[in-house]
Amino acid sequence: MPVIDDIALMTLLAGGILALVAIGLVLMRRHAQRLHGRLAPAFELGTTRRASTLPPAIEGLFRGYACRYAIEQRSQYSAGGANLRVRAASPLAWGASRRGIAASLLASIGVLRHIAIGDEEIDRRLRLTAGDAPILQSLLGQQRTRDALRALADTEGFASIRVRARRADLRWTPRRPELDESPEGLRHRLAAAVDLLAACGCPPLTG
Repeated sequence: MPVIDDIALMTLLAGGILALVAIGLVLMRRHAQRLHGRLAPAFELGTTRRASTLPPAIEGLFRGYACRYAIEQRSQYSAGGANLRVRAASPLAWGASRRGIAASLLASIGVLRHIAIGDEEIDRRLRLTAGDAPILQSLLGQQRTRDALRALADTEGFASIRVRARRADLRWTPRRPELDESPEGLRHRLAAAVDLLAACGCPPLTG
């Protein structure tokens, strides 16, 4: 019976590990390609490309806004979901997140700061933050912006939006493949996001 020395054994193990990694990369690449093919119709025709394989992400234009949509898998550390980045210019840094029980309790005792805008439904459902509270209150004091924010909050799984000088980052959670990988669901999310940005006077950034 042939004897395998330590060096040969380590070589075999390393070769097996590399083979498994290569197979995993091929499978992930194929999944990213399938996802691109499935979600491309949500964007403007001919503008999409695969942005990354891990996590799987797609980039494209929607109503003139450059968007990057990525899928985050569920893990022991995260519920997973979908993340959307929209390139847009904003003079005001602000954010809105879904209010859970813990956040509502902390806000009620003053641990978390919350900006109220005088809309009972929005103030109850969302926690609003901004670098300049009066400007955000003025911005969301307009019916058009309130309606757009309410429509975004109504998208299933909406968790948060953070607007900065040159981008807006949005998140939906937990991971739900039937929503996250649906072209109709993505189109609905894209429309709600850019409608809000347009209503807030945030033009698209290109180039």
